[in-house]
Amino acid sequence: MKSKDDLIYELIFNEETNFKIDISEYITDIYRYEDFVSDMKKVLKKSKVKIVTSQVNIDSKTAIWELKVKK
Repeated sequence: MKSKDDLIYELIFNEETNFKIDISEYITDIYRYEDFVSDMKKVLKKSKVKIVTSQVNIDSKTAIWELKVKK
């Protein structure tokens, strides 16, 4: 299980603007992905990182969050 703090740091300070995040690496129940995405969006908003596009693709094993941000 990866750290949410590391993900937050990467989303805020990385020069990259396009991300594909495998939510199953951060939470155990992928069907609670909405809570995870909501929490991440709140943190990004507080950090003044604007979300340009956000889409979650779900299958039986994982949920992938495709995200484009503007810093």
